[in-house]
Amino acid sequence: MRVSTGMLYDVGRQTMQRQTTDFLHTQQQLATGRRVLKPSDDPVASARALELGQSQSINTQRVENQGYAKDSLQMVEGTLSSVSDLLTYVRTRAVEAGNATLGPSERNAIASDLRAQYEQLRGLANTRDGEGNYLFSGYDLDTEPFQGDFASGATTYAGDAGERRIQVSASRQIEVSAPGDRIFGSAFDDLRTFIDRLGQPDFDTTDVGNAITAMDAALEQVLTERASVGSRLGEIEALGNLASDYDVQYAETLSRLQDLDYSEAVSRFSMQQTLLQAAQQTYVKVTGLSLFDFLR
Repeated sequence: MRVSTGMLYDVGRQTMQRQTTDFLHTQQQLATGRRVLKPSDDPVASARALELGQSQSINTQRVENQGYAKDSLQMVEGTLSSVSDLLTYVRTRAVEAGNATLGPSERNAIASDLRAQYEQLRGLANTRDGEGNYLFSGYDLDTEPFQGDFASGATTYAGDAGERRIQVSASRQIEVSAPGDRIFGSAFDDLRTFIDRLGQPDFDTTDVGNAITAMDAALEQVLTERASVGSRLGEIEALGNLASDYDVQYAETLSRLQDLDYSEAVSRFSMQQTLLQAAQQTYVKVTGLSLFDFLR
């Protein structure tokens, strides 16, 4: 086979192009810290990394959902704590009202205090979250759940029976609120009845007993709901810890699949640089040769 000058040029040029491509690829790897820059670099690793990246994104979204759920439940728990304190206070005032030595003026003073507690209770039942949504209106977020004040004659529930839930894991949707009628039931009617009875001349210990029984039942319901909220908060914390472990595992696996071995890459870069320089020098020398050089 005859070796022509053109063939020498082509071989030298192709060698330099190939070595330049390899050199620039290694240079880009060093700049990004990634071993896999495009799917063709490692198809198997690229496919696995894509799958893991999607799983990591889903995990991140669930962590965010857990945060939203935790915030909502903490607000519910805080509100129910205030409701518990208020009902306990109302119960104490009911016991005081049973003192046989109290006259109409003293009972009227207690009634006045309890009317203020009634409005405070209605305010707690109509608590909004940070986005302006009512906590205890079910799915009907924009509707004030308990409408009508003491002066209007009745306070009625205007929400629905929905239980709002948030997806916090692959298999778990957690309840982040409760319909107000489940929590408060007839606390309002019972309290109004007791306040009205305080102003009646035939008020007696039976009224006191009825009020105490009603407040005990309301407290039990609120405490049951608080216990449920606490359990859900504990579950979210456990799920959050698990999600953090998953995130670490995803990051470690992605690192193994994609990240660059700097020691190997630096050594390869140095070798490729030397080879490229040698190829360039050889090309210059070969292309400078001619038949006249041998005839001199």
